[in-house]
Amino acid sequence: METSPRAPVHPVKFLFYNDRGLRAGWRLLIFLLIVLEVPNLVLSILNHMGKLPPAGPPPSSIPPSQIISAIGVFLWVLLASWIMSRIERRPVGSYGLPLVRNAVGLFFKGYFFWGFLPLALLLLLFRVIGVFSFGTIILHGTEIVAWAAIWGAVFLMAGLVEEFAFRGYVLQTLADGIGFWPAAIILAVGFARAHMGNPGETKAGILGTFLFAIFAALTLRRTGNLWLAVGAHAGWDWGQSFFFGVADSGLQVQGHLMEPSFHGPGWITGGSVGPEGSVLTLILWAAMTGLFLLLYRSREPALVITSDSRL
Repeated sequence: METSPRAPVHPVKFLFYNDRGLRAGWRLLIFLLIVLEVPNLVLSILNHMGKLPPAGPPPSSIPPSQIISAIGVFLWVLLASWIMSRIERRPVGSYGLPLVRNAVGLFFKGYFFWGFLPLALLLLLFRVIGVFSFGTIILHGTEIVAWAAIWGAVFLMAGLVEEFAFRGYVLQTLADGIGFWPAAIILAVGFARAHMGNPGETKAGILGTFLFAIFAALTLRRTGNLWLAVGAHAGWDWGQSFFFGVADSGLQVQGHLMEPSFHGPGWITGGSVGPEGSVLTLILWAAMTGLFLLLYRSREPALVITSDSRL
């Protein structure tokens, strides 16, 4: 049986489209223009019209300001993702944060078992080898509840913003073009690069951030969404900054529960960056990645977002 030859594809159509629709590179470009350039364009227009207020002091770093800023960023990225979902005719939840039945369970599994608990075990190891003291509790009464809730909200939003921005639409679309793990590695490098401006950051701390990004990408791959990664991110940061009171990416916040101290070499304790800069943390996150591979081998459906469905 003879088949008629396939009609040649017009070069312009080939440049913009493939058999899945608009090519991934163009979709990613549209998304990045919305997220990064539209706000700059709006500000330029308002500035040209004289509608912007005079420049004041830099934004406050106190928790309410951080929460409001993070909510604004998250909603803007979510809006851009929703616009792309209309273009691609997909539910916006397919980009990593679906409102599914097990979302809360995955979040709290991540928060405690893959965030707070590994940090607690790491600091306990520091204590055993004599380079760390937990110190005393310096908050009392309602202060504990208030600051725990405030920092809980701050790091919930930090986890949502950073995971959704780096491993939401961007990762899924880039993976559609070049494959999941090449995309995950590129974005892990970007994630680490974004943390280089933090005060007191070190090379070990940047490498640790890269390893956590790989771990977070793996949880997305194996669970099908970002809820566990958001929980792990928030639980680790809340444990560092509030509960144990250690530096987080070089920053020690107000309103922390304990007043700890380190007394060992920086390559073990993390030095100025905090526990994230310790070589033991690098080993911990590598071990967590391996453990996650074993535990989630077949319990959850794999995330299919690329033509290469192999892990």
